[in-house]
Amino acid sequence: MKNKYFKLILIISLLIIGTISSYAFSFRNMTLDLVQISDTHISDRQNTAYKALGSSKELLKDAIEQINEIKGLDFVLFSGDMVDSATQENYHDFYKLLTKLKYPSLNCFGNHDFHGDMTKEEVLQTVKSYNPNYTFSDTYYAFSPKTDYRIIILDATMEDSANGMLPEEQLQFLDNELNQNQDKIVVIALHHPSVEPFVANEHSLLNAKEFNEILLKYKNPIVVLSGHYHATRLHHWGNLVFVSTPSLVTYPMAFRHIKIVNFKDRVEYKFEFIPTRLDEIKEQNRQSVISYSTLSGNIYDRDLTFIYHKKHPKSARYKRNKIKNATKQTKTSEREIKKLTQPKDIKPKKQPKEKKIKEIKEKKIKQPKEKKIKKIKTETKQTKNSRFKFNFFKKKNKEIQQQELQEPLQLQEI
Repeated sequence: MKNKYFKLILIISLLIIGTISSYAFSFRNMTLDLVQISDTHISDRQNTAYKALGSSKELLKDAIEQINEIKGLDFVLFSGDMVDSATQENYHDFYKLLTKLKYPSLNCFGNHDFHGDMTKEEVLQTVKSYNPNYTFSDTYYAFSPKTDYRIIILDATMEDSANGMLPEEQLQFLDNELNQNQDKIVVIALHHPSVEPFVANEHSLLNAKEFNEILLKYKNPIVVLSGHYHATRLHHWGNLVFVSTPSLVTYPMAFRHIKIVNFKDRVEYKFEFIPTRLDEIKEQNRQSVISYSTLSGNIYDRDLTFIYHKKHPKSARYKRNKIKNATKQTKTSEREIKKLTQPKDIKPKKQPKEKKIKEIKEKKIKQPKEKKIKKIKTETKQTKNSRFKFNFFKKKNKEIQQQELQEPLQLQEI
């Protein structure tokens, strides 16, 4: 008996643990937790007026230490310009620092990543050799870290140019990916922003219009992560969110912690701005940079939490709208059916007012004469009787008056 009870307790406990773990797994699928770092520009060069290249390794080391303090991250995404120039030494130094990172990392490529001694193929091979997570055969790719999410990485770099352009094959790749993942939250990463934080003709994405037109075709939540401008901006219109993250070597020297939670009826976004703790380097760069306020952005460009309400099949709002639309459709269909089923002869045609008046007049004229004569006779009788009565009472009153005058007055005794 004791063994039976023990077995039952074990089975119940296993079932409870299984249900708890399944709920935890489903919640984890709902949440995407990542860090975006952009434009680290790892180099041994001296500082310029715009970039603190001499302190690039120290700044990345500090960022990695801060990232390791964050709990529950899925991965870290570098949005281009990992190195200042494409050399074996710079890539070696970059990935040597990343060995201290607790979380897996991936990247999209920027213009500086291919600008140097190395070719595009050589850069791709070195990244693959250093990073075991980079298992993709090209510089653009897509993957699903969670069941609710799809990550799309694009490469808009051009040879010997700071401008960017997405080739036609990548635009088709993007369109196909968005079409196949309309039930998911899509995160797109490319170095060049399609919505500029400020106007810079020498750094712009040349076919940004075509890129944005593809995004506007779809209604699921889409987030676009970019760098390149070293500026801090956040724009969100409906289901689209455009994120520009600042450089780690240019004021304000910060990165972003991004958390997205996908519920049935809404999506919750949380963008946290994390600056470097090396204040001396940051202050020196701030003094040398022209118009540092445009790079740092406003409060809402740095830290922002907002909710996007979506039309989910199981949400209450979606159900209400669906019922309303259904009732409207049934009403109109019923009316149309009546019009089609009823023959045209049954419904009397509406006649104008003039025709109705003519008909009434004709009816009056056609009435028989006898009825008219009877009416006249009754009217004359009534008038005669009334006259006779009036004359009779008039004569009587005269006779009474004459009698009163002839009779003597009789006084009453008091």
